[in-house]
This record gives sequence, C-alpha cells and structure tokens, in this order.
Amino acid sequence: MQCESRLTLDASAADYVVDVANVVREPALGGDRPADLARFEALLDALAEFARDPAVQVYAITDRSLLTDGRLTAQERERLDGWYRDGLLEVLPRADDRILELADALELRVVSGDNFLDFHRAYPWIPGDRERFLRPFLGEDGVLGVRPRIMPVPPEWQVSRKEEEGLLLEAGVLRRWAPTGHVAVLSRDWRCPEPGCPLFGAAGRPSTALPRRRKDQVLCPTHGAPLADAGPRPRRAQVKVVMDGTVRGRFMVTAGEPLAVGRAPAGGGVALGVWVDEHAVESVSRTHVVLAYDGRVLTVLDERSANGTRIRHARPTGDELVPLYRGTTWTLRRGDSVVLHDRLELLPSGRQFVFEEDAKDGTVGPQQQSSAAGPTMLSVPLPLSDDGLEGDPA
Repeated sequence: MQCESRLTLDASAADYVVDVANVVREPALGGDRPADLARFEALLDALAEFARDPAVQVYAITDRSLLTDGRLTAQERERLDGWYRDGLLEVLPRADDRILELADALELRVVSGDNFLDFHRAYPWIPGDRERFLRPFLGEDGVLGVRPRIMPVPPEWQVSRKEEEGLLLEAGVLRRWAPTGHVAVLSRDWRCPEPGCPLFGAAGRPSTALPRRRKDQVLCPTHGAPLADAGPRPRRAQVKVVMDGTVRGRFMVTAGEPLAVGRAPAGGGVALGVWVDEHAVESVSRTHVVLAYDGRVLTVLDERSANGTRIRHARPTGDELVPLYRGTTWTLRRGDSVVLHDRLELLPSGRQFVFEEDAKDGTVGPQQQSSAAGPTMLSVPLPLSDDGLEGDPA
C-alpha cells in the first residue's frame, strides 16, 4: 500500500503518532546511511502488521531540521516537503512536545526511540509507562517491526539536564495543556488566518488537526497565529468493523441520530457489505442492529435480526458472550463489542473527541445501493459508560 494513504493530520482519526526524525535518523533500523527515509516507510508496514489493519493511520510529526538534512537525498527531502505541503506531515521547530500533547490529549500511542526525559515532570505518566509507547526494531530477518516498550525512570540529574536543553530549544516556553482546557478546545471547529494552511484551512474544508493551546489562546501549530472559532463540532462515536480479528472499516454514530447497521438497511444506515465478504454478510440481517449515541454513551438495539446478536463483554477473568435479545437495548462499556456473526463484530472506539467526517464510511441513504469501498479511518470520541452494573442491559 502506498505510504501516503496511511498518513493523516486528522488527530482523532490517527491510530499512532510517529516521531519521524527519530525513526529516519536511527541507523539501528537498517541501511548504511545515517539518515534514510526508507526506515519510515518500513515502519508504516510494521505498524499495519502490528495493528492488523492494512489501512492503519499515522499522525506523522518531524523536526523542521529533517527537511534540510543533508544526509538525506534531494529526492527524499523533496518527498518530505511534498507531504508537508499536502497536509500529510506536521513540521515544527521541535516535535517532542507536540508528540506528547497528542499522546496526552487523545491517548494516542507514540512510536519513537526517544525517552522524552525533559517532559517527565510535565507529563508524570511517562516514567515507567508500559502501554503508551512503541519502539521500532530490526528483526533478525532484516524486517522492521514494532513492540511495546517500558519507559525508563531516570535519575533527577538526567531529567534536569534534558529540561534545560528543552528550554533553550523552545526559548523558555513550556507547552502543556491545562488539565481540562483541551476538552473545550477539541469540541470546537477552528480556522487559521493564513491562506493555504495545511492544518486549519478554508471554511469549505473542516479542520482536521489538533490545535495548540497557550494560556487563553488557541494557536495554529504551524503558523503560531490565533485560530478563529468556527462553531461547535457535533458529538460522534466511532465504531470499527472487525472481521476475522482485523479492522476492515469504520463508521460514525452522531449524537441524537440512531443508525441502522446491517447487510443493506432499507431506510438508510451502514451497509456492511462494503467491507466484509459475501459469506459473512449473508448471515447478517438487512437491518441487524440499531446503534444510538447520546453524547456520553453508545447503545445497541437488536431490533429484528434473524440470527441473533451477542455482546462480547470484557471481564478480568476473560471475555463473556452475552445474548442480546430482540427488543433489548445494551449500553456498551469499554471493551464490549457487538457480535453479528462468528467472524464479524462491531467494536466501539475509545476515542474521546471527533474531528472530520469521511463520506466513504459505508453509510447509505434509503435510495442508495451499497457499493464497494475501501476501509476508511474515521475520527471519533467514545466516552463509554463506566458506571452501572457490569453486563446489565440498559
């Protein structure tokens, strides 16, 4: 798959945030050159394998110095510049704090060999973390892979030294999000005053990136200009279509707008045939379930399926399959999935914020016929319910 199709600056659509310069400049990842763009391209394939998602989406960020790095070929530098101009790559004087802003605000996993020592006090969840970071590695077969890493707990002097270095590079400005300020920021649509801004462009195109917040201002991370508030974003929840354990596509449920899901919903909805094979989709009813989102929790109703629906309910002792009887509504919790067929499930995303909507999401109107479409990476928040009795239908 062409690597450009895996790059996005829609922060809520991304599966990972990648420290591009760190990867490109790491000789241990293969090749004879001190800087090699092929390492980043190989990493995208490794992430697709790791995520079991051929269309995995990556939010790529790099230090500005990489675009002028003489150790890269002229063709490689031109390609990086093209990605930036096309809105596929975020370029900053220094990328580290932006990477951690994305990880902190949206809970994206970070791919980097950097220990981020100068940010341990600003982001106290980093030291000892076992979940949020991945490290690229070169396998014995010469193929690049990724694996989870445990972040170090460094001595105080190392943290202080790195903090000083960061302050010098950033002219004494520490960029960190207020504890709850990002919630208000991410619920709005923003526009940059600079013409052609790749992150927050013209009014005809929804903004897709995560803005920067400094004190009381919301800024464009590329131009540093204050962004204009273009109004609220509708609350949405993302649902992944999983077949044989692999993500095949994604669609969104908008708050207050119940959405039918099935083989070919007669009144409009999500037609699963655009993603799954004929055998699996034949076992799915035309309208199998109806999903609804109230801005806080996602629910599922088996309205009239022929072969039934089950809920895969996550428990500490292992997953439990619970039948969802016709006419019963289930409030989905984190880890729950909706089983439509032995090979086919609907898995709610854990995203908290939503950005751009993608028209190629499998949704059809009452008069439309379903057609083939590739899997799409969609943005979505999903603050699933964490209260109420476990396993109890709503």
